[in-house]
Amino acid sequence: MEHKQDKTLLTDLYQLTMLASYHDNNKGEDTATFDLFIRKLPEDWGYFIANGIEDAIDYITSLKFSESDIEYLRKQEFFKPEFIKYLKDFKFEGDVCAVKEGTLIFPNQPIMRVSAKRSQAQFVESALLNMINFQTMITSKTNRIVNAAKEAKIVDYGLRRAQEEDAAMKGARATYIGGAIGTSNVKAGKDYGIKILGTQAHSFIMSFPSELEAFRAYAKTFPNKGTLLIDTYDTIQGAKNAAIVAKELEKQGDRLSAVRLDSGDLCDLSKKVREILDKEGLHYVNIVASNDLNEYKIEELRKNGAKITGYGVGTEMITAKPVAAVPGVYKLVEDNDGAKIKLSAEKKTYPGKKQVYRMAGADGKYSHDILGLDFEPIEGTPLLEKVVKQGKRVTARRSLEEIRQYALDNASRLPDHLKEVKVARHYEMKISEGLSKLIDNLTDKYGNGGK
Repeated sequence: MEHKQDKTLLTDLYQLTMLASYHDNNKGEDTATFDLFIRKLPEDWGYFIANGIEDAIDYITSLKFSESDIEYLRKQEFFKPEFIKYLKDFKFEGDVCAVKEGTLIFPNQPIMRVSAKRSQAQFVESALLNMINFQTMITSKTNRIVNAAKEAKIVDYGLRRAQEEDAAMKGARATYIGGAIGTSNVKAGKDYGIKILGTQAHSFIMSFPSELEAFRAYAKTFPNKGTLLIDTYDTIQGAKNAAIVAKELEKQGDRLSAVRLDSGDLCDLSKKVREILDKEGLHYVNIVASNDLNEYKIEELRKNGAKITGYGVGTEMITAKPVAAVPGVYKLVEDNDGAKIKLSAEKKTYPGKKQVYRMAGADGKYSHDILGLDFEPIEGTPLLEKVVKQGKRVTARRSLEEIRQYALDNASRLPDHLKEVKVARHYEMKISEGLSKLIDNLTDKYGNGGK
């Protein structure tokens, strides 16, 4: 179950100051269209998976200043009384097109297109970027880790390292969409229906007279779901003690699920532990690993033949370390005067209302995209769909399972070179003939400041 929250004041002050000035100068009632997109990929990345779309739609369609919002703004003594009165009836009444949550996206492609009265279209910028940038970043990072792990499973262990509750919750949801099979975050499990998974801490092992007694105590409580942490003292001896407990469980008709490595040379230790377990006929006992893992380390472990079937990934997945943020932006592309373009160095925008068309090769893998004007007759699969019409949601919110499956199906159609941990060749996006002509015309018009 996913919950809506009042986010109307989740905005930058300048959205309110612009809104007030538009109101004061009768400027905010004309129509404007904005694109939300991400400028560029982080180093080594080949793609993004769009996320936060459903939250953004909920936000837009429930936008309303509450009495407490109005009272707070009044007390700031920043705005004119007429503007405060105007906010009481302020709501979003425009249209929104967006890609489906879980869609593969690439730099400078519209994730969302907002067309409404200028005042409304401008005001929603900050909240939309807040929701979509973070969730897209975490989902994309997770999918990179999943790709690196191949057959091994990934579990979100990020709760304790996330930036407080919101990031931990939305982050857990984002990792699940990106391909993680579960989370250690119990609240995320309850609210989103994600499978919860976990083991025990070293302190649990240290709370008993010996490691073997700790293992027996845990196995008594969890005879068929137990994972034993075997590196508190000596990993090899820990594996032998785990094998003893596993054989004891077998005698009572139960099975140890897994052992966990959390330190040392994970590759070498996993091989030695596997040998110890297999020697005792415990082929079914999995070996899982944690310890500041990321896609680079997991790829190296896999290539070196580590005997690891699952990874608990915390800090570097829930924060997308070392990527602190993705450069998602929200730019004006059209208004009543026509298409708009920004020509700033390294920040040039594509003008007009646009559509993204995705092309696939004979093998079913995506080959390239075409960015074109909305009305151009271009073959391919259009990615942007109408999700809000005249302020009302027109597509039902999809379940988390639907979104996850859609995202993973999409990711499976990536060209193999984009799934590498270090991407050397990027996905191609072509510009349509119509959009190219419009860019040239506007560049000629505004290249010297519009004079």
